[in-house]
Amino acid sequence: MNRVYQVKTVGLSFNNPSHKVEVGEYVILKTDEHNEFDEDAIGVYNSDAELIGHVANSERTLSPNNRKNGNISASELKENLDFTGKEFYGEVIKAFSSCLYLEVNEGKWSYTNQPIDEVPELTFKRAIDLLEPEVVEVPAHKVDVIEPIGEDATLVAEIAELKLMVAELLAEVKALKTAINEGDNSPSTPSSDRVMYSFVGLSHFDGQNHLDGELTIVEEPIFEGAKGTAVYLKSEEYRIGVSPSSKKKQYCEDHNIPYSENKSLKGKVIGGDIKIEKMVHNEYIVVSV
Repeated sequence: MNRVYQVKTVGLSFNNPSHKVEVGEYVILKTDEHNEFDEDAIGVYNSDAELIGHVANSERTLSPNNRKNGNISASELKENLDFTGKEFYGEVIKAFSSCLYLEVNEGKWSYTNQPIDEVPELTFKRAIDLLEPEVVEVPAHKVDVIEPIGEDATLVAEIAELKLMVAELLAEVKALKTAINEGDNSPSTPSSDRVMYSFVGLSHFDGQNHLDGELTIVEEPIFEGAKGTAVYLKSEEYRIGVSPSSKKKQYCEDHNIPYSENKSLKGKVIGGDIKIEKMVHNEYIVVSV
């Protein structure tokens, strides 16, 4: 029986593929031998061979919780799978704006550069196409066949898609309720001894859906190995938003987003008593420290 490995794909915000993958689709995993930051880098590509991101391979991108849930690093995946002249295929089991979670079956692979239509027993599908059509058995005295009912299959697919939308909406509602509860103590008039900071770009990060963790403000590299840094608001290992630079001040004013100077946050890690004062889902969040 083939072994299945679970990995996390990061760096989605640094690529802009025309085809955004969904839960249930297959992606291509192959070594990134020319990566100057990580000799064990594994690139993740969509069915159009567009780069999506890379398999997480550091403590910063692969948290203790990720490992607890069964995810392994790129280096560990290469220890278990022989990528020599091969590319493996992973199925997307969770899809977020900032990361993907994949299941990689050791039996699903092809030789490097082999055309997709020649890959044995593997086709790239969208999640909605994975639903099998409903089969209804017709009495033998009428028609001695079993036929799929296309309209019913389409209805089942639409229901499944609606359920997914409802689940996403419930997650957003939960996040908003958490934000309201966290900022319940007079968000418009915080204590005089507290300092307000704003963070933008929430739609690029998954942290707005994980506000139940401990909040921290920390300066980090923009991505693994990058020289440039930014100040992020995080919930546990999840990034929620980024502190706007001085170049973004006019943008914030034009879009009615509170702007706060972040020079005092550079080089520091702030945790503990951080309160959410205001949050607009997928846009910005204001906290007091």
